[in-house]
Amino acid sequence: MFRSVNSFLNMIFKSSQGAKRGFENKQRRYKKDFTPSYVFLLKDLDNKEQQIFEATVYYLCTIAALKKEYQSDIVDVLNQALLKNKKHEARVAYIQKMMEEKKLI
Repeated sequence: MFRSVNSFLNMIFKSSQGAKRGFENKQRRYKKDFTPSYVFLLKDLDNKEQQIFEATVYYLCTIAALKKEYQSDIVDVLNQALLKNKKHEARVAYIQKMMEEKKLI
């Protein structure tokens, strides 16, 4: 079947190296295509429904408190929302309250 033990070992190790390279390529593609979950919530900061707005702010603050790698980005977004909603006192107050509760300020 095999001419030598070396040809058998070469066949095994070549296939495992190919599998390893395939796995590494897949991981690289995943990291490149990955979008953090909080990005999908950002569109709801402009929602006219107060309840949806409050839920979005709550979840963004919770994510920022738990995931330190996203914290600075989320705080920047919430600060922009504060500036954008200056006319809506209830929204500004809620954002500030949630940021203080989650110790983001």
